[in-house]
Amino acid sequence: MPVRVLALALATVLVGSRAVAHAGPLTLADALAAAHVESPALAAARADVEAARGRRAQVGVPLVANPVLTLDGAHHAVGPDAYFDRDVMLGQEFEIGGQRGLRIAAADHDVQSAELKLADRRRTLDADVWKAWVELVAADRRRAVALEEQRLTARLAEIARQRARTGDASGLDVTLATVESGRAAQALADADTQRDKAAQALADAIGGPGGTAVAALDDAHVPPAPAPADALVARALATRPDLLAAREERARLDGEADVSYREGVVPNVVLRGFYRRELANERTAGGEVELPLPTWNRQEGTTAALRAQALGAGAEVTRLGRSIPREVETARTRLVTARATWQRLSSETLPAAAQALELLQRGYAAGYLALPDVLVQQQRLLDTRRDAIGAWTELREAEADLAAAVGGEDVAE
Repeated sequence: MPVRVLALALATVLVGSRAVAHAGPLTLADALAAAHVESPALAAARADVEAARGRRAQVGVPLVANPVLTLDGAHHAVGPDAYFDRDVMLGQEFEIGGQRGLRIAAADHDVQSAELKLADRRRTLDADVWKAWVELVAADRRRAVALEEQRLTARLAEIARQRARTGDASGLDVTLATVESGRAAQALADADTQRDKAAQALADAIGGPGGTAVAALDDAHVPPAPAPADALVARALATRPDLLAAREERARLDGEADVSYREGVVPNVVLRGFYRRELANERTAGGEVELPLPTWNRQEGTTAALRAQALGAGAEVTRLGRSIPREVETARTRLVTARATWQRLSSETLPAAAQALELLQRGYAAGYLALPDVLVQQQRLLDTRRDAIGAWTELREAEADLAAAVGGEDVAE
């Protein structure tokens, strides 16, 4: 086994063992690190890199063909005399016209393309894992709201029963509170289901073995303001691995077309040297040169096909060069908007909603508010918290999309 492959396999086992041994909720960094080890898609891309490196090593050999040794023997007679003739011939095929250099250059582009495709697969995987982790954190937060709603409705039901016993509330209040408690229990069950689905989605994004249970560790991170759009666009055009891979693919195909054309018009030459012993003492040594004539097959079709594929790769380069700026600008605008929305909600709306929920409970307990009004306002305030969770989800997913659009680079000012 080559040393590079052995080292890669050992590193994967060691890192993988640490990832499997990790216990407890995953931070975002933990989830990304686990995906880099566990993802089958990344494993396949790494194998493609090793395959490209193997092809590069093969085209780098000094001679494309092995030498050929030919041994001949013949028995013949001249009159009454018998003789045994012996021939020894050694031949070697050589590339001429710079074919080896062209082939090596094309293989170098092949390796670069494979490495960049691996980097791009990691870029898109990071975005998928990032957003799956965010969805799981959001699901946990929604479940927390559902638990809070269940606690609040249970408290209101208890207050309603106490007030009904003293004649300060009607049986309708008790019934309404009981119905609301049942609805809150159903909402909690739904939140549990959504949380389980989000956990499964994160496990699928990471790509670990079946049955792997994951949990996300919440954080209070707020993305900083992004850099100006023109700076981010320039960074994306310089570093996006899919764009760079498309350029390398175009160069590889052009290189292979050059090799095909050169092989068609400048075929390989074969040099042979021989030693022959005939009759009694006749010995002959000499050489031969074999040069195929490019008459019937000049690789025109293969060359044309490779040139067409190179044009297709060039069209992909053009498409990415045009779409990446729009992608970056759209993602940046989304992040700026989501960041402003979250800052307003977290600094003003959520503290006020928390205070209002407590005041509603106190107001009903003191008899200042009617239960139907309390239930309506309580639901509005809880919906405000759910809306805030949606705004936080939008913020973190916008951050992930902008990072992916730029190429996995830091997007802060």
